[in-house]
Amino acid sequence: MKLDKILILNILSAVIVSFFPSFLSAQGGLFTDDATARNVFYSGNMHEAVKHFDELLRIDSMNYEYNMLCGYAYLNSNVDKSRAVVRLERALKNPRADQLLHYDLGRAYMLNYRFDEAIEEFKTAAAKGVKLQKSDIPLQRYIEMCENAKLLLSLGAGVTIENVGTAVNTPYPDYNAFINADENILYFSSKQQGNSGSQPDFDGYKMADVYCAERVNGQWQPAKKLQAPVNSGFQEDVVSATNDGETLLLYFNNEKGFDDIFVTHKEKKQFTRPEMLSLTVNSQQREEAAALSPDGNWIFFSSDRPGGFGGLDIYFSRRLPNGEWSNAKNAGPSINTEYDDSYPYLAPDGATFYFSSQGHNSMGGFDLFRSTWNPEEQFFSIPENLSFPINTPDDNKTISITKSGRYAYIADFRAGSSGDLDIYKVTFTDVPAPYCPVKGIVADTDSATLMTELSKYHVIIREAGTKAQVGIYRPNVHDGSFTFILQPGFYLIDFYIDNKLKSTAELVIEDREPDRQVQVFYLK
Repeated sequence: MKLDKILILNILSAVIVSFFPSFLSAQGGLFTDDATARNVFYSGNMHEAVKHFDELLRIDSMNYEYNMLCGYAYLNSNVDKSRAVVRLERALKNPRADQLLHYDLGRAYMLNYRFDEAIEEFKTAAAKGVKLQKSDIPLQRYIEMCENAKLLLSLGAGVTIENVGTAVNTPYPDYNAFINADENILYFSSKQQGNSGSQPDFDGYKMADVYCAERVNGQWQPAKKLQAPVNSGFQEDVVSATNDGETLLLYFNNEKGFDDIFVTHKEKKQFTRPEMLSLTVNSQQREEAAALSPDGNWIFFSSDRPGGFGGLDIYFSRRLPNGEWSNAKNAGPSINTEYDDSYPYLAPDGATFYFSSQGHNSMGGFDLFRSTWNPEEQFFSIPENLSFPINTPDDNKTISITKSGRYAYIADFRAGSSGDLDIYKVTFTDVPAPYCPVKGIVADTDSATLMTELSKYHVIIREAGTKAQVGIYRPNVHDGSFTFILQPGFYLIDFYIDNKLKSTAELVIEDREPDRQVQVFYLK
């Protein structure tokens, strides 16, 4: 009898759901209802909110509030943002639609490279007297960004961009990528499931921890989380690494510091307990990012302390003889604007200065910029936008550079990402590729025979694609080896004895910073 009652209740529940679909939906495999979807949304977990509202929209596609909230969630999560456009356009069809939706739709058009339509929506929002929060970028500024974007897209930049792969990237946010000068150690922040602590961040992911990946034999090995005391149960972000990868600057928002910058050094295989930087760097306000100069004599950091140009400004301090930092100096109007300027970074050459900014000629949100730093005069040149495709209409905040200046690492959400923010390698094609030392060893012969027949050997190197000859090489008189200095590429190595071709070897030199160890191949 009890079982019969349960069956009847289940049947009645199914009937109710069929007549009132907004209460419960599971067509896409996700059980949700109106209250659950709203709770997820107002918790700030936007990447989950889109799933809940999309499920509700399957059965009530023109629901005004569902489209409005779902469009906003798509706009503020790293999911396909073209879907924000459809939902916000539907919401605006409602005669009683909130006029703020014109602002959101303008942002959605902008993020999808529909700049003229975005401008019209921003103008409509302004005409209707839409009031924004103080922290929002003003409507007129968004219009300026759209105009900047149209120009920067037409210029472009001579770069290639590639995802570094799943050894580093995860389905979760992976960001703040900092490479050492030799391009074989990569530090980054990640919100993946294996992080310390049980409390989620505001966006529903785990709080960020710092990870490290190493390149071995040309391949990135699986990234590993740095152990305590660097990581805790709360938020730790890496905000820069020194050229040798031995010192990290960290942003802490945990029990040790709130919106403060800490430093840690590598000793043997572990990092030391992070120490808060002095009060000339940290203040009672927000310090978001910092970086050391290659010689360690300067520190650059961002802060919203009073007396700046507006929002976050970039400051710098000099290391004093006692090891402390001098009073901070504002980087000035060449760098700082009335909007947020942050994530300073000085390249290994000690002169090329990078930072992110919502000001200048940004094409949307934060863009990455390049300037020149003169330490003697404490002067920054007028910054240059790194342009598309490095910069996009979305936020682009961090960049780190290898010693040759040809390679850089950034984080972004792009087509083909692993699920959220991913780390990418940038190659500046207008910067010459570094030369790589290569050693060819003659095999299958004893040393005595080799030394007596050196005069009979020579090697011709050709480009594999064009077959064009690169050079003719003779063996080293001391050990019979061949030494070449080659740029990245695909080569054919022809080995001759008595002017007769004996073998051809293939040699691939990757387009990256060369290893400290000489690349070796064998001639048979």
